[in-house]
Amino acid sequence: MNQDQKLIETVGYIKKEQKLTTVENNIISNTLVLESIHPFSGFHGTNLPEESKPRSLFLVLAKDYTFEEIARITKKIKKDCKYDFNASIGKIYFKTSSYTCIRIKYLKSFTFLPELQGLFQENGVKLAKHKAIDTLGLIIINKNFIVKELEEGIYNDLEEDSKFYIELPRDLSWETFKEFTLSIKNNVDNSDFDAAQGVFYRKREIVEVVRLYICEGQMEKIKTIKKLYNDLIQKQFR
Repeated sequence: MNQDQKLIETVGYIKKEQKLTTVENNIISNTLVLESIHPFSGFHGTNLPEESKPRSLFLVLAKDYTFEEIARITKKIKKDCKYDFNASIGKIYFKTSSYTCIRIKYLKSFTFLPELQGLFQENGVKLAKHKAIDTLGLIIINKNFIVKELEEGIYNDLEEDSKFYIELPRDLSWETFKEFTLSIKNNVDNSDFDAAQGVFYRKREIVEVVRLYICEGQMEKIKTIKKLYNDLIQKQFR
């Protein structure tokens, strides 16, 4: 690694609109688990997660919990758990309702899901009751990040190589972010990337970012996308 590249571990969130569908099998009876069938819907390359594994799963909760509560419970569960998973607390917003959830990643098989639900229940987490859902939801996931800064304002995720983050000079509403992203996809030679909003909480300040899911080795394209976002922001907010 270049000595000028900095490793950064921090917390923040990712905001993304995805189609969510109720999981009907391999769950505890009368509980609500949602799955994102296409977690990177803007990307169609060959380095997507394996089809046979659960992608992003969301254990929907019957009440609110804090980031720290779920983090402590997850730490306790992992001590005795024989399989790997990542758990992050978040919120899902539909047109007429919203839910607190635990987003589960890196689970190798759906067969582990009811046991994992049970472990959260045993530690006091109340799961929401089953409901048929098949619609778009706006998801905000609070999570830890470990990234390396490739150059000023551009970061690579150290847990998932195909994820990059570009800094923005200001915050954007969700609707403005969607408008800018669509405009950029229509103005680059290869629009095969997925974009989500995000935030890093740093000591000096809050950092607004765009999470890109994109093929590795496309640094020039990442720089171009960053410039296009900056140009649109400068034009709209000058």
